[in-house]
Amino acid sequence: MAIPPSNEQFVGINASQDLREKSSGLINNKREIYTYADLMGGSIGATTLESGTGGIFAGVSKLGVVYNIGGIEYDSYNLKCIAPLRPETTVHVVTIGAIEVGAGNIFFLNNRSNVEAVDFGVPNGGYTNTPITLGAMVDDATDIARPLNGVFYVNQLNVPAFPVEFNAMYIIATDTANFECDAYVDMDFICQKDTTVEFTIA
Repeated sequence: MAIPPSNEQFVGINASQDLREKSSGLINNKREIYTYADLMGGSIGATTLESGTGGIFAGVSKLGVVYNIGGIEYDSYNLKCIAPLRPETTVHVVTIGAIEVGAGNIFFLNNRSNVEAVDFGVPNGGYTNTPITLGAMVDDATDIARPLNGVFYVNQLNVPAFPVEFNAMYIIATDTANFECDAYVDMDFICQKDTTVEFTIA
């Protein structure tokens, strides 16, 4: 897939139109034609989410960016998961699944994950959206969002009995009082270029 420069501009033309320059082979050789699917498969990534246990949806997709770090090239991938943390309890441990690579480890570079909580119990309430972190907003039977008084994070676990290429992924959240919410995981990771990457949903 062709990766356009980040500042390149685009004009939408119907796919039925022939975009080859009729008068010049030289221009055709220097021209890149991108589709919307090319662009969405680049730095943003379009992930197909499978359904898993406990009502979760998750998936991994390859991104169009190759990183060169210290002379070593790495492919980039995106992990997405939608997970309901229910019923109300003080401890939620959600198994997302496992990312297994053919060689080496994976390294997470970007985390855009967030938590959505109901906040209907207050005037002009709705939903709160905060990062997955300490103090994230959660809710309970009162339908009023409040800051979590415990931990909230995505855990990458290299299980001791498994090789380093096996990465079990979890969402972990705890509090002193019962709570519920929805977690949306959106994280980019890298691994050795051209190695295999397999995701198995829980």
